[in-house]
Amino acid sequence: MSIPIPLATVDDVQARTEQVLTPAERARVTILCADASAMARSLVPSMTVPAPATAVGVVSAAVLRALATPPEGLKDEAIGGHSRTLAHDGGGLYFTDTELDLLRPAPNGGAFSIWT
Repeated sequence: MSIPIPLATVDDVQARTEQVLTPAERARVTILCADASAMARSLVPSMTVPAPATAVGVVSAAVLRALATPPEGLKDEAIGGHSRTLAHDGGGLYFTDTELDLLRPAPNGGAFSIWT
């Protein structure tokens, strides 16, 4: 059984951030790209082969969110009257509904198609 090629690479992720990735971050991004690609294929089984052009950006966005999630599991932080949420309830690696829609095939029912 062959392992599917990730939908995004370290270079794809690097191209979408101004932060220069360290060697340790590049290694983590490689794993996150593989994980996010597997998640995307699982969550959108109807994804076309080859994957849509949007897949690189969608997977890269999910990986960048995961990189920004504190590794120690800190979810919320408050200092005085200021608070912020640092992590998504499902963890660092996730897709938004809009991102999942970008991975789904477009309907081919004509000009008057309605998505349900």
